[in-house]
Amino acid sequence: MPQPKGLDDYAGPFDPDFDLALLSRAALARLAREYQMVGHVTDRALMPIIGSRFGPENMNVIAIDEWMGASPVYNERNRRLLGIDGDGVSTIFKGLQLDVGAPHQYMDFRFEVRDESLGWFWLPFCGAYADVKAVAGDDPKPIIGMCHHMEDPTFDATVMAVNPRARCRPVHRPPLAPDHRGPVCRWEVSIDDEHGVLEERDITRAIRATRAAAFEIPPLREAATGGLDDYTGDFVADLAFEDFSQPALVRICREASLDAHLLVRAGHLAIAERWGAAVCGEIARDHFAGAAPVYGDRVRAALGIAGEDVDAVLKTLQVDPGLPDGYLELGAASDGPDRGWVWMDDCDALAGDEPGGWLALLDDPAAGIGRIAAAVNPRIVCRAVDPGTVRAGGVRPRLAFELTLDPDATPVEESVWARVARSTTVGRFAFEERPLT
Repeated sequence: MPQPKGLDDYAGPFDPDFDLALLSRAALARLAREYQMVGHVTDRALMPIIGSRFGPENMNVIAIDEWMGASPVYNERNRRLLGIDGDGVSTIFKGLQLDVGAPHQYMDFRFEVRDESLGWFWLPFCGAYADVKAVAGDDPKPIIGMCHHMEDPTFDATVMAVNPRARCRPVHRPPLAPDHRGPVCRWEVSIDDEHGVLEERDITRAIRATRAAAFEIPPLREAATGGLDDYTGDFVADLAFEDFSQPALVRICREASLDAHLLVRAGHLAIAERWGAAVCGEIARDHFAGAAPVYGDRVRAALGIAGEDVDAVLKTLQVDPGLPDGYLELGAASDGPDRGWVWMDDCDALAGDEPGGWLALLDDPAAGIGRIAAAVNPRIVCRAVDPGTVRAGGVRPRLAFELTLDPDATPVEESVWARVARSTTVGRFAFEERPLT
């Protein structure tokens, strides 16, 4: 039986026609924070892999390319999605509030706008810094690597996506004195005609040229029942996702999922350029095996998806932020708790040479869909099947997989990289909900 609209969770039965638009404002606000968090889950899974294979000095190298490659592109997308115009400081700050690199609360950005040419942001709590500090101990080098070497160029790239004459400069930042009190860091954003215009990096142009970067999140026609339909009005310094309407939140969630995909693609492109496509393929499999169980656990908890049967896997796949909704056209069907199918139709994500990032793993049942399934139950077996057999009539799917729960199957062992990522703040951090406005 189809689910009613306005669901506060997905704790009910599997619905083959489930769509994010069925969720309530409160559920979507909760989900939007989790989808934003994928931007940091991906780094907690990827950077240890890079460090172990190529040395810790290469972690910042890849992180810089990753964020500078993707953030200017998805920054523009987010502003276009919510009708954000202008090129001043308030517009820059609006873009940061929607950035998958700045999950609300976890990266606790606070803002002050003096005028459209000068403003500040600061972080009373920074989850990324907390992780690096825990690893670094008394060694300031990893902290300087992130808070100086990595953030200097990437913050500039983000603000220059709005105005090429904008710059972001630290007022203070880690390493912090033992007696430091107050925000972890404080940054000044200024716009000045004397700031030169810097040429966009090759990796940013490459990400901008992808079909994913050009994909348009479709508008929703439903009438809003409260909240902001866009962000065309004044800058809201303490913005929360609960401030948006239900239709706007559906689009924000879909966009955040696609933004995370662009981020992963940029990181993998940087890896392939340095160490070759074969190495990138190996790392991509380890990367997804490390990230999917961590963000998957968080999303299931946020939506109340319980159980370890095939239906729980199918529900998880329908809301998995690593499978961008709309850009990837996914269908699912159940034959009871022990058997089901999932398939992907011809779509932008699978067209031509477009697959990249984690979506490039979909041809491999064990590395792609199987990894998502194993995070729910390690004895669920995923195998590719003839796409023509999964449903009668309609368009023939491009890829199809059968999922079966086999109590005698050898359980899939969780990746060491998932255990590493789970041990960080991205695995433990608990978001707080805000009242709907």
